Amino acid sequence: MHRIVQLTDCHLFTEKATALREIVTWPRFQSVLQHLRQQLPDFDLLVLTGDIAHDEAAATYDAVIAELGDWIDKVRVIPGNHDRRAAIANRFPGVPPLCTDRIRFVEQWSDWQIIGLDSQLSGQVAGSLGSDQIQWLKERLTASRSLRTLLFLHHPPVPVHSPWLDKIGLQDAADLKLLLNEFPQVRLIGCGHVHHEIVASFGHTTVFSTPAVGPKFRPRTEQLVIDLGPPEYRLWELAPNGSWTTQLFQCTSQL
Repeated sequence: MHRIVQLTDCHLFTEKATALREIVTWPRFQSVLQHLRQQLPDFDLLVLTGDIAHDEAAATYDAVIAELGDWIDKVRVIPGNHDRRAAIANRFPGVPPLCTDRIRFVEQWSDWQIIGLDSQLSGQVAGSLGSDQIQWLKERLTASRSLRTLLFLHHPPVPVHSPWLDKIGLQDAADLKLLLNEFPQVRLIGCGHVHHEIVASFGHTTVFSTPAVGPKFRPRTEQLVIDLGPPEYRLWELAPNGSWTTQLFQCTSQL
């Protein structure tokens, strides 16, 4: 059984008392890590699906790494729209030093593989994978047809039924869907960006978004509405026979 933990949309700052929309984000991040250490310390990967550092500062990423401690070798990162590739580079495992191109990762076992994709469009809130990365994904999937696959990206490839969020989703979702039609081994897609949970079909795959560690958004709203609920994270469990489960954990006691 492979166990993957997903955290997303932490929106942290170098100054740990800084609030985003009147919510101080660092205690929420620390609460999630404390809960994880107590409840689920034995996992294979910890995937951060973007919007780690709201201020995009190198010092913020350094503070995150210090907080992750001995887990750092299990951590994999993809950027969101509130991230800076150059600041992520050379700090997290699997990221080429001084990388300014797409930051992505592949983890392969004998029965499953995990692929992280970079949907950041520099300077924009909406996302796109781009034709080069979609071609890269096609090559990876062609070479691994026997491996069931879980994809991670920041921007969801499906409508979330909040008009303001749907304007800033994945702009080339149709291209991704066309590609995945060729590869039924892709079972699952995990994303962030919308700050609340959605579950939706995307061709033969199922898309799950994970609620934010930072401020959460109320679903199905015309404009942004903050949900004052606790931070959450997601556990994925992938079995050798191809079955899988996923669940959310709420962290109700904050530091």
